[in-house]
Amino acid sequence: MKILSHGSAEVLSDKLRSFNLHAEGDFLDLCRLPNDDVIRFFASLEETAAFVFHGTNAAEKFETLVPHQSNDASKESGNKKAIYADGTAVVPMAVAILNKSYLQDKLKSFVTGWDIKQGKTVFKFSGNIYALLKEGDTRLFSEGHVYILDRSDFVNADDAGGEWHSEQARKPLLAVRISPNLASEIYIMNPIESKTVYEYSPEEEKRVFDFAHKK
Repeated sequence: MKILSHGSAEVLSDKLRSFNLHAEGDFLDLCRLPNDDVIRFFASLEETAAFVFHGTNAAEKFETLVPHQSNDASKESGNKKAIYADGTAVVPMAVAILNKSYLQDKLKSFVTGWDIKQGKTVFKFSGNIYALLKEGDTRLFSEGHVYILDRSDFVNADDAGGEWHSEQARKPLLAVRISPNLASEIYIMNPIESKTVYEYSPEEEKRVFDFAHKK
C-alpha cells in the first residue's frame, strides 16, 4: 500500500510540473487559473486512473477526511458511513462550488443530485434551487475545495458506477481550492444541446427528499 501511495504522489507531482503549478505542501490554489486550464488539469489526473476526487464547499481545508453516514436513493452502496469520491472530477467540482450555506439560510429545504444522461453528467435540483439558477443568482456559488486522493485506498462497489468509497479516514494527497467562476462550465442552462441542469419532477423530489431524511 505504501508503494502505491508513493507512486500516486509521484504521478501527481509530475502533473503539477507539467502544468507549471506550484503547491504549498498539500494545498493548491487554482482560483486565479482560467477555467479551461483548471478543467484540463483535472482531466489529466483522471486519465492516470491513479486518483479519486472528493468535493466540499467548506471554506476551511481539511487535513483528513472522515467517514459520514450517507443516504443515497439510487444504489445500495451509497448508504454506508464512508468517504465518497468519484473517478472523475466534474461532480466533486460541482459540489465544491455550490454554496450550501447560502441555500440553507435561504431555503427551508432543498434537494440536489446528479445523474448520467446520454453519457453526460447532469445535475438535478428541487424547484426552489432551479428557479434561482434560472434567475442567475450568483450567490449560489462560492469557493470550495476538491480533494485528490489515492484510488488504491478506495473501493468501487459493483453498483456504484464511477463512485468510490472508503470506510476509513483518509489523508488527501492534495487539497485544491477552486473558483465559483467554474459554474459557467459545469451548471449549464443554455444552449439546450449543452444543458446540464434539470429540475426534479415533484414525484422525484419527494422520493429523494424522503429517502435522504429517513430515520
